[in-house]
Order: sequence, then C-alpha cells, then structure tokens
Amino acid sequence: MELRSGRRLCSLPTPRPRRSRRPPGFPGGDGSDRISALPDEMLLEILVRLRCARAAAHTSGLSRRWRGLWKHLLELSFRDMSDDAIGAALFQVAGPALSFLEVEIPEEHSVLEPARVSALLLAAARLAPADLVFSLWGYAYDKDGDIPIEIPSFERTTSLKLDVMDHVLIPPAGAVEFPLLEKLSVVCCRINTAELVRRCPRLRVFEIEVFPSQDVAANRIKVHSPTIEELVVKVDDVNVQLDSLDIMAPVLKRFSLRVNMAEDFTVSFSAPMVENIMWDCSCDEQNVGFGEKWRLHNLELVMKENVGVLRMQIFCEGWMLPDRRFSQEIAQLPAFSVLELDLESKNHGIGAVVSHLLGVCSSIRRLKVDIGQYWCSECSPNCPCDQPQNWRNEIISTALEEVELTGLDGTENDVDLLKLLFRCAPLKSMTVVLAPDSSLPTDQDCEEIYSMFEANPHVKCSVYRSPCKG
Repeated sequence: MELRSGRRLCSLPTPRPRRSRRPPGFPGGDGSDRISALPDEMLLEILVRLRCARAAAHTSGLSRRWRGLWKHLLELSFRDMSDDAIGAALFQVAGPALSFLEVEIPEEHSVLEPARVSALLLAAARLAPADLVFSLWGYAYDKDGDIPIEIPSFERTTSLKLDVMDHVLIPPAGAVEFPLLEKLSVVCCRINTAELVRRCPRLRVFEIEVFPSQDVAANRIKVHSPTIEELVVKVDDVNVQLDSLDIMAPVLKRFSLRVNMAEDFTVSFSAPMVENIMWDCSCDEQNVGFGEKWRLHNLELVMKENVGVLRMQIFCEGWMLPDRRFSQEIAQLPAFSVLELDLESKNHGIGAVVSHLLGVCSSIRRLKVDIGQYWCSECSPNCPCDQPQNWRNEIISTALEEVELTGLDGTENDVDLLKLLFRCAPLKSMTVVLAPDSSLPTDQDCEEIYSMFEANPHVKCSVYRSPCKG
C-alpha cells in the first residue's frame, strides 16, 4: 500500500501463536480427567496406597467417578475416629471378604459400653477379614461387675490382634472354633487363655499381655496346644503380678516371658523342642531367697541354639527367712548350662550363697560371679550372710569347668570359696578379677590365692586387678 507522500506502508508480520504451558505428560490439552478414566482396578490400587479408609473416602470429592470407590477396597484402616463414625463406615463396606481390616479407636474416643464393643466386633466379623487388628480403649466395670464381651467367630481370619483395653473377652458360645486362625495377639484385655487356645486348632503364634484384674483366671496363663510354635507372655505394668504359668507345647520353638512374679508364683513348662527362650521374671515381693539376708530381685534365662544361660540378680538386704528358696524357683526352669550371678553384697561374704546355688545347679558347666557394691548394711562378725557356716566343708557334686569371679576382696570368705571350687569341681579354667585398689587384699591373702593356683596346675588360672573407678 502506497501513501500520498510516496511512502509505502508495510504490513506487520502475523504474530506466532503462544504456546500453552502444560505439564509434560498431558499432550493434547483437552482438559479431560485422564486419571478418573482409568479402570476401577487401577483406581482401587491408588486408594489402597493411602493406607487410610477416611482419606480414601475423601477422594469422593474429586468427581463422581471416585464416589464410593473406597467401599470396594479389600484393605481398610480406620484410625483416630470415634466408634460411631467407624461403625457407620463398616456397614457401608461392600466387599464380602476383606484381606485386611484395622479398627483403631484412640483413648479420647473411649468406648465405655461393652454392648457397643460387641457391635463393632460383629460389624468387623461380617466383613470376614483374613487379617484383623482391633484396638480400642474402654472401661468395663459395671455396678453389677464386669460384663463379658463375646468374641465373634472369625471363620476366615488367619491373623487376629485384639487390643481391647480394660474389657473382659470370652470365646464364642458353644464349641465354636476359629478354624483358620494361625496368629493371635491378645493385649490389655482379660481372657481365659486356656479356653481361647483350645478353640484354635491351627494356632502357630500366640502373644498375650496380661492386664490388671481381680479375676484369678486372667492372672493365670495356661497354654496347652499341639500346634503352637512361638509363644510370648508379658506384663508391662509394674502393678500386675502373674500367679501361675502352665505351658504344654510339644512343637514350641520360641518362647518369651517377661512378668512380675506373684507371691506364690508357680510354673509348669513342657516344651521338648524349644530352641530359643527369653525368660525374664522380676521378684518385687522379695520373698524368694536363701537364709535371712539373700533375696532374689530378678531372674533371667536366655537360651539360644540349645545353650541356656541363667542370670540371677541377688541383693544382700533381707532380715528374716524367705517364703521360698532359690531352689524352688530354679527347679521350675528349663535346663541351662551357664549360671551368672550379680551379687549386690558390698562387704558381705558370698561363700554360703554361691555354695548353695552350686548345689542346686549341679549340672552347670560355667559359673560367672560379679560382686557389686550396692548399698546395704555393714557385715558384722555374726552376720547371717555367711550362714550356715558348714558350707566350707561341703562336698558338692558338680560338672563345673569354667569359673570367673569379679570383685573379690581376697578376704577369708573369698579364699574359702576358691578352696571349695577347686575341691569339688573338675575345673579347666579359673579367672579372678580383684576389687579396685581401695580394697586390695592383704599380702597374706594374695599369697594364699597364688599358692592355691600353683597347687592346681591342670587348671588354667588367671588373676587380674580391676581399675579404680573415678
């Protein structure tokens, strides 16, 4: 185009279309919801990875396509919700048989009424989960006493955990069994373990945590099962004491026990195939001991690969004869070949109590004694810690081969104990670790110890001195 002035007007170039900024992976830009267009199976795979039924239900707000999909999940977890909300959600689930179901009601939503707990258990049983975790807080006490809650028959369940705080549970009425149950965990509720285990013909793993109860049966653990391979019994509450333990499990391989012993605690343990044991018993009553002074505080038995080690923590703090002797407690234990003693005795003589335990544990091969300096009353000339004094002349039949004594002062009592060990045991090695410099034995005591070692050349003898602390 030419103007009157003779100048030519050029047309402007056509502007290029602006590129839309789209994230990679969205070619076409048609705005369609391609995730919602996926098959139901893939959408359910997405939801199950949320690990929370409530979060999965919230996806219904994305579009109609997602609405109600969570009801068809085969793995559902309901956590941190009230019992009313969980109860309503359970009845919306469409799946006839879940692979996993978790119901967890925290303390702030405590379920007080046993009838409500029973309703939730029935709602869970309706979904026939293969794996069920059921956990809630409650308060079972009624003016007429505890109201028991009947456990439904979970016919399809292979793994079941019941953590029902402060409620009383009973097995289904009649002779109904849990036919497929292989793994069972019962925590913080009160239940008759003998009857429960009898209803589980395929049970392989059983864990029970004892809860405070006035019910005598709940404080007595009885497990007689031809199928159980792993058993865990524990009490984490210091105010709970176990009255008795009765185990008969011919194929049991692993056993763990952590309890506080009641005043008249009794044990019956039959497990000929057991390979691994962790046995930890506290004796807060201080009614198990030897003589007037020695009292048992803790007893621990560990067995790995058929080698058993018994550890006993013993304090010199009694003032009268105990109700039960060490021998009574040890006789109830599985076999062991190593004895380790933690003697909190300060300056008291240990010969009498060690001699007594050697007579009780005559089959041990190794003895380890660690003498601690726990505060206790001073030892007097006629102190009962050394009673009965005839232990020095005893002949003990023992298979002991290795001895390690740590913290000896080299006193007359210590020397007499060494004489007893050399005289009665077919020793192969003897290790003595003397107390720190602040309480070294006299030259005469040291010479007597060395002379004793020289008189037994067939025994490998070693003497060390503990470093001073501080």
